[in-house]
Amino acid sequence: MKINITKKEYQLFLDMVYLSDWVLHAHSEERTEAKKPYKELEQKILSFANEFGMEEVIERNEKSGEDSLNKKFTTNSQIVKHVENFENATFWEELIERLARRDFIQKYGEEAILQMSISERFGKEMAFHQEYHEEFDKNGLDNLQIHNL
Repeated sequence: MKINITKKEYQLFLDMVYLSDWVLHAHSEERTEAKKPYKELEQKILSFANEFGMEEVIERNEKSGEDSLNKKFTTNSQIVKHVENFENATFWEELIERLARRDFIQKYGEEAILQMSISERFGKEMAFHQEYHEEFDKNGLDNLQIHNL
């Protein structure tokens, strides 16, 4: 199969390559067999940069022989801003989710929660979510403290 794409589409494709690499490696540089097919496809996609006149956004690691997107790419691409927005939203949602779940369990206890209907459980837990949303919207992390440090 042959897929014809424009230079602009290739640029978007590189954004997607950057995103997938970021998801796979942002928190772990570990190379595993499970990640190998992704790296191989990434290398294949990056190998077409010359054909699209985009060789200036690719750099080769002489030691590993692998290509990667360079600083010029990340500087000129909007994808980094999308990643930052995603990370920021994820941070707040995860923080709220985990604190609300903790407080919900502490208040009602696991056994009592298991006896609740789904709608009752949802309503009671969402009350904690709402409190944290309001607090963080108003004060950010200013009032968040860790005791016993």
